[in-house]
Amino acid sequence: MPFRQRMRRRVKTMKEFYKKLDELYAAGDLKAVEAFIHGAIGESREGSPQRAGLYNELAGFYRGVSRYAESEDAFINALNVFESVGMGSTPEYATVLVNLAGLYRMRGEADKAIDLFYDAMKKLENAGARNGYSYVSVINNLALAFQEKGDYARALEYAGRALNILRAADSPNEHEIAASLNNLATIRLRLGELDIADNLISESLGIYESMAETNVHHAAALTTKGVIQCRAGNYRGALDGFLLALELTRRFFGENIEFAICRRNIADVHELLGDIPSAIAELSDAVRIMGNIFGEEHNSVKDARGKLERLRSIKI
Repeated sequence: MPFRQRMRRRVKTMKEFYKKLDELYAAGDLKAVEAFIHGAIGESREGSPQRAGLYNELAGFYRGVSRYAESEDAFINALNVFESVGMGSTPEYATVLVNLAGLYRMRGEADKAIDLFYDAMKKLENAGARNGYSYVSVINNLALAFQEKGDYARALEYAGRALNILRAADSPNEHEIAASLNNLATIRLRLGELDIADNLISESLGIYESMAETNVHHAAALTTKGVIQCRAGNYRGALDGFLLALELTRRFFGENIEFAICRRNIADVHELLGDIPSAIAELSDAVRIMGNIFGEEHNSVKDARGKLERLRSIKI
């Protein structure tokens, strides 16, 4: 059961909190989202499970907008509250561990993330929560972490396992199935299996496009599709997909790291289309955002800056 649903059962007023929070996210008002969560934390009882859940929401918000240090602090606050009330072995605690490990994975600390994912998995298994959302999330995140380490065999194993669990559920969660399909597609893409990747991501996008409300993970699937189209030589199709992914990412998260990566992808397509001025403009902004998030000496920032200098040297 998702963390939010457990908290709704635990504290009745949390239902109203999440309803309002979802409305603010849907409106794309990120400043209001942050202020609202902080206000709820201030009104919650110190040392209560409710406050831990609110810290988890705040940490998730900060992670989404790529404010990683603040996200880590908030996740640790949530864990400390749960430990203080004897909930260190519960699925709720394990869920926060998964979220914290996801943060480490996004920061490029794959080994640290994998250790924490396995710790969370063990806690969930001990709590008898093998078939819940959090357990599937652990498996999917392990697939992502192993993918980033280049261990595609284990990445495929975990991604396939997560999708099988989701499909076998009594009430399949279409949102999670779509995300798992995208996860598998990215692995197949890295293995150079474009046709398989394209079939997987087409199924994923079909699910997202049928949803009544735009899903927060839709942009990631659009990005995967764009990369596949680019590899296949369909640069115009790739550009359209990346532009829509950029719009959705800005709406949900503002100028976070995924936003910067999307702009870098758009720059790549403009270069392939021979539009060097547009490529320079997109990549310049990507470098600015990446530098703000990671620092100017980060390898990814240096690589992007080097490419920018090469583009600027091209005679138009």
